[in-house]
Amino acid sequence: MVNALMEIGGIVPQLLDGLLVTLMICVLAALGALLLSVPLVAARRSSKRRYYYPATVFITLMRGLPIVILIFLCYFGFPALLGFGRVSAFWVGVLVLALNGSAFISEALRGAIARLPEGQWEACKSLGLTPFQTWRLVLIPQFIPIALPSLAGELGFLIKASPALSLITIVDLTRRAQQVSMQTFDPLMPLLAAALLYFLLLGAISMLSRWLETRLEPVRQRS
Repeated sequence: MVNALMEIGGIVPQLLDGLLVTLMICVLAALGALLLSVPLVAARRSSKRRYYYPATVFITLMRGLPIVILIFLCYFGFPALLGFGRVSAFWVGVLVLALNGSAFISEALRGAIARLPEGQWEACKSLGLTPFQTWRLVLIPQFIPIALPSLAGELGFLIKASPALSLITIVDLTRRAQQVSMQTFDPLMPLLAAALLYFLLLGAISMLSRWLETRLEPVRQRS
């Protein structure tokens, strides 16, 4: 057992460059998903059909489509159909995870907004606030703390979905572990080392989420 742990510890430094790629993709995708989710929430709450129905269709597709199929469509299918030629696998990975994540985050945010008192909308209108000011100054500061556990869970989902990006030649943590396996002819230890790094990364996100929940608890109670 001790020898196995020492061997895993010796492999971990060889995987750090792949871990860095995974972190870069997931952080960029999470930011993109969060930015996309706000207009999706606004469209889903809109009484205008031209906003509501496209947003609903998009969210349904993103939540129902397997992540691997979406990756292949964005990397192989759509570029070939539109004549784009070769596209960057890295940015395709960011785009796919951001699109997929935005659908789930928007539903989490919509649920958080539903917990806010309805009178706030009328109060903002009576104060003469524009819809943009209402969202930026009143709603977002309130529903983000409420939705924080779901947002942390979605970030964890993005990290757990990111190994699928190795299928389009991105040298992320999983792909790097596979390369080390081929170099050392050991199919087990590099994957165990990668699993350890994923576990530590997800554990760190969970701890950060709990810390933020504690700090933001007064805000959640007021909401």
